[in-house]
Amino acid sequence: MKVVFAILSGLLFAFAFPNVAIGWLIFIAFVPLFIALARAKSWREAFALGWISQTIAWLLMVPWVVRVMSHYGGLPYITGVLIFVGMCIILGFYGGAFGVLVFRIAPGDEFHRWLLAPLAWAAIEYARTYLLTGFPWNLIAAAIVDYTPLAQFDRVAGPYALAVLMLLPSATICWIIMARPRGMRLVAVVAPVTILCFVWWSTGIVASKLIPRPRVGPTYTAALLQPNISQEMRWDSASLSAIFQRMMDMTDTAIRSGASVIIWPESTVPLSYSSTDFFRHAIESVSRQAAVDIILGSVAEDAAAPNRMWNAAFLVSAGTTVGHYDKIRLVPFGEYVPLRRMLFFARKLVRAVGDFEFGKKDTPLIGLLRYGPAICYEIVFPQIPRTQVVHGADVLVTITNDAWYDGTSAPRQHLNQARLRAIETDRYLLRAATTGISAFVDPTGRVIEELPMNRQGLIYAHFQPRHSTTLYVRFGDWFAWIACAIVAVSVLRHERRDTH
Repeated sequence: MKVVFAILSGLLFAFAFPNVAIGWLIFIAFVPLFIALARAKSWREAFALGWISQTIAWLLMVPWVVRVMSHYGGLPYITGVLIFVGMCIILGFYGGAFGVLVFRIAPGDEFHRWLLAPLAWAAIEYARTYLLTGFPWNLIAAAIVDYTPLAQFDRVAGPYALAVLMLLPSATICWIIMARPRGMRLVAVVAPVTILCFVWWSTGIVASKLIPRPRVGPTYTAALLQPNISQEMRWDSASLSAIFQRMMDMTDTAIRSGASVIIWPESTVPLSYSSTDFFRHAIESVSRQAAVDIILGSVAEDAAAPNRMWNAAFLVSAGTTVGHYDKIRLVPFGEYVPLRRMLFFARKLVRAVGDFEFGKKDTPLIGLLRYGPAICYEIVFPQIPRTQVVHGADVLVTITNDAWYDGTSAPRQHLNQARLRAIETDRYLLRAATTGISAFVDPTGRVIEELPMNRQGLIYAHFQPRHSTTLYVRFGDWFAWIACAIVAVSVLRHERRDTH
């Protein structure tokens, strides 16, 4: 029965995210797992239960890995499946570690110890953000991004603190089931938890209505270009001229419609902007004549060492290429291959993936505005947009190419995580995607306008630069560090009690 509960928890967890996207399930998803862990007989059993639960969840959330590996990575289908399963098994270890922490905390009948379980999850999510190259995909805060009032707490202490609030109902339900409290003992817990949840919801309603109100200052119009260019088209050299012309035509349309900022998606034109003269001169000429800022993704190269390259976002302002931002967080197996020598079974993939250099500067691109860029995958890291805002960014820009994931849940999952970054930083977010989903997101995380997958078009985003500072921007991941410390101390104290 404990294994069934662990599997059920994994199913509920996965169903809270796209494609199913029943966000409220996340509030009860941990109930079966908590019950199973509370009845575990050993830390090994607790690890197995947590591992099973999260492995099931990952198998349901990221099956798009198979398509990327086999269809675009050139691997045999069965190899793509094996890599996908292996990835889910490894990610399941975080669930196993969570199971061990909850077992060591041993909540029992004491409600204050049940409060440590949500903190343990926050610590695990923070560890997943950095360990093994880091993979903060689908932090549970993203499950409620459509519940705008509840998501506003994200700006206070980031997604890790929001996760604790989200797990509070599950912890309370499990305490009631396990401890079976009665009378005032029950009221003394349920009443404060209910009041806390009401305050969380009501303050979020107020914030979500006040935050997006227009402020004093100029309003800008950005054009987000979605050319709907497939990967196959980008890889076909015969399509180069057509791709370039499509982008220039869309840029001209945006300028004639009054846009002062034009954003191209990630690496739309399969040329190096820094080393292709006609490409660079064409963009600089358009920027100079129309007095617009153009942000575009391309490869940046080192003139002194042509074998070194970066995935970059260039800013062209007033006819001059004023600088570029180099991607800091690269995609494992997409932009570099860790442990190349060990991956003998994926030699074809290793050969296909070029080795990009890691970017080192996390400062805004400065033109008409101070743009805080993030390229594709790295928008799922809360720390990157936060650092851009710390350095003065007044609007967030993310460029991406999600054509790899056509027909899967990945583009929607990706967008939902990007929306959290707007909340955390109190900035408008401008997202341009090659095939979709392009979107204009306000500082409360609401999608004001979006273009669905596989449609060509433009979004005209009317926004104001913002200079406010949220508590998360000011203090960063302080809550995650506190959660890690509290959980570590609790586990150690429990270990000492067991040895005496």
